[in-house]
Amino acid sequence: MKKKVLHFIALFLFSCSSYIASAQFNSDSSQTYFVCNATGAQSSVSSFGDGFGGTYSFWLDKRNGLTGTAIYGQHMDSLGNPEWAANGQLFFQENAKEVWLMKAIAWQNGILLSWVQGGFGIGGDTLYCNYYDANGSSQWAQPVVVGNKQGNIIYVSIDNLDIFPNDSGATVTFGLTQSGGSTYFSYNRIDFNGNLRWPLDSTAYYGNGYYYQTAADNFGGFYIAASTGGIGTHIYVGHIDFDGNSTISSPVDICGTVGGRNNSPWKVVCDSDTNAYVIWANNPSLDISLTKIEPDGTLSWGGPITVCSASGTQENPDMIMHDGSIYAIWNDGRPGANFYYIYMQKLDTSGTAQWSPDGILLSDLPSNSPSPKVVGAGSNVVGTYIVNSTFRAQQVRPDSSLVWHTNGVVINVNNLPYYADYNLVSSTTGSVTAIWKENGDNICATRVQPNGILTTIPSRNNKSFALYPNPVSHQLILSVENCSIGDYNIRIYNSTGAEVFTCSEKNSFSEFSRTISVTDFPAGLYSIAVQTSGSLNTQNFVVVK
Repeated sequence: MKKKVLHFIALFLFSCSSYIASAQFNSDSSQTYFVCNATGAQSSVSSFGDGFGGTYSFWLDKRNGLTGTAIYGQHMDSLGNPEWAANGQLFFQENAKEVWLMKAIAWQNGILLSWVQGGFGIGGDTLYCNYYDANGSSQWAQPVVVGNKQGNIIYVSIDNLDIFPNDSGATVTFGLTQSGGSTYFSYNRIDFNGNLRWPLDSTAYYGNGYYYQTAADNFGGFYIAASTGGIGTHIYVGHIDFDGNSTISSPVDICGTVGGRNNSPWKVVCDSDTNAYVIWANNPSLDISLTKIEPDGTLSWGGPITVCSASGTQENPDMIMHDGSIYAIWNDGRPGANFYYIYMQKLDTSGTAQWSPDGILLSDLPSNSPSPKVVGAGSNVVGTYIVNSTFRAQQVRPDSSLVWHTNGVVINVNNLPYYADYNLVSSTTGSVTAIWKENGDNICATRVQPNGILTTIPSRNNKSFALYPNPVSHQLILSVENCSIGDYNIRIYNSTGAEVFTCSEKNSFSEFSRTISVTDFPAGLYSIAVQTSGSLNTQNFVVVK
């Protein structure tokens, strides 16, 4: 027992030295938190959760000009405090080399980072992977070459890159351009020690296209949906299993008679039974189409279904699989819209719409390029979009009812995302963190809580906010000096971000005090948040038994 107590005290002291204290959450969307505003351009954000309510974010960075494009990253904890250096930690840079493409995923309790680099203005010549621990320290002697320029291969494509973790390591997918200009799809597996499963550039898949969208099938394989760049071109789908074998003899044309795609991107997601779902805005009908395909190439529904067939133009769909259902969001130019509205639909895996025909309205504010996205948030989903010169979010329940007010909460006003160059990361508490590259070439972040309150990254060190004793076994005393008069909302979260205590009290004095029983709390690290009308302060404390 004494060892456990000492362990928690050490954990508490470590947390105090690194990020404990108060936080100031600002509901003013005109104020922007910059993850990175270093000189030069930052772009191409790749983000994911750290498993404890925080986020890892990586981006391409030109702060050093022609010295070479760099990859920088930042880890923000569950309170939003940056764990690494201001403006990010350097992960890779090679003199006189451009990094054209980059992707990062959670891997082995750390980070797997992959990128395509090459000479300035020339294109990619090498695809690398490297493994870093949770603190950002490289775990391999040097980055591993996964694909490169050799023989008749003149470029590593700067358009196709993805990583899928699996039980033996990860699969990396990418494109290779041959002499003459044709691009084909390639892939390799990398194990936990950085060893490749197949020789360099030895795998090839020709999918009737040179732009690819991919998705892991949840059994070690993946799907590829390929198309060329023209309006009206069809999408062709293939499947590669864990052993690198194609399970579909010839890529399947999923568009059929509904017509090919327009200029919008298409999206692929998979269910738990290795089936894939592909969504796209079709041409010439300008509707949103969706199809389901099995690993052997069978089209489960016989062909595509129409998610939305309303008059006007629907395009730029995004889609997720969440709690066994499909959620789709898109731009919608049906009659009455000023450029585009935002609509969403929920479907089951049989392709049956669960909400109103042609979807539910999330926003009727004008927008030219909304770039909508959707992410799971607890049992609900959150859609985000750029409308009326604001970045907004709306939370939707499974029954289609809206959680937040009409047109959603405003995330940001002054530093909007650069089109779709943004990521959404949800936590176990239902909050959603948005990280984006803004039009001014900086990296920004904000968070929306389940109640729709916008939260920026916390500030620190409010000395008037005290907790004692700390560590604590039974009664925790919260004391706030020089405080405001009004309602105080108190919440306590455990180390996973789950809320374990909440109460509200009215304060009529310049000092506020409250005793909270933690006798029934399991031993561990906790965070307490005290919210007033104008601020939210937080501290960590440790419960010992």
